[in-house]
Amino acid sequence: MSNKLSRIYIGSICNRDLEIFDKIKKFCYKNYNVSIVNLLKKDSNTFNVKHFKKQIKKFPISFIIVKLYSAESNQEIYKAIREFAPTIPLLNSVRAVEICESRTNTFKFIEQRARKLNVPKIFYSLKEAHNACSNGIKVIIKLDTHNISNLPRNDRIIGIAKNVSDFERLVENRKEKDLFFQTYLGSFDIVYKIYVIDRWAVSITSYNRLRETENLTPLELIHIRIPNDKQLKRRILRLGRKLGMPIFGVDYIITKEGIPYIIDINDFPSFRSIPEAISLLSDYIYNMVALQQQFFKTTARAKG
Repeated sequence: MSNKLSRIYIGSICNRDLEIFDKIKKFCYKNYNVSIVNLLKKDSNTFNVKHFKKQIKKFPISFIIVKLYSAESNQEIYKAIREFAPTIPLLNSVRAVEICESRTNTFKFIEQRARKLNVPKIFYSLKEAHNACSNGIKVIIKLDTHNISNLPRNDRIIGIAKNVSDFERLVENRKEKDLFFQTYLGSFDIVYKIYVIDRWAVSITSYNRLRETENLTPLELIHIRIPNDKQLKRRILRLGRKLGMPIFGVDYIITKEGIPYIIDINDFPSFRSIPEAISLLSDYIYNMVALQQQFFKTTARAKG
């Protein structure tokens, strides 16, 4: 395994959850002789097209991992991948990463392509959400951008409009394009989470982050594993396949009628509460590359 000629090179464009990602890098190198090459500029941790092209030419990259904070500048990254590395497989597709940057786009995709999954009703404009409030519907208002750097999770939720007065106060001086509106289903003591790595999925519970009486950070949340509902698991795995996203996380709640509602999706979550995730993710990455290499060898023999 130490033979340099047998080394596998994987590219990474990652700027979030770096502590977890560093563990994956070490595990991959130690157990599989996989070197993860940083495709961001090392000193500044920013993306540069020239640096990206140079690294792609320098190393025989077999795979690219994209794990980013949401930012307008990410479009440059997506464009560069499509233009200069169109044949290199990605852990999660560019399309999936792009969709998950926006809550509106994420839930619109579920509504259109995964209709058997339940989601709280979305309001696609400020006017539509205002009208809903006028008709007695409580509306939860969030920032539309999903992974925002240096912004605590609780601050991504602007508030819950129980009436028109609440709504107008909460959206005052805010741009409509920055907001996400959805029916508020009520306060839930427990939020359920499913973490997915290919066909493997594990469910945990956590205290609800939305409760105004408790300002718990993610590290202070108490997690408890629970059995997977088989039907829900199948539907969530199917959603991942439709998105081209084998690595992701889903938050959901269960109503008093026993109906699960998806309230959040995260491409490549931190897996902080899943001790075996480092080895499972590393195994998946290596197996994907190994399958890819076997395919090319088989194809080459067939042509020969």
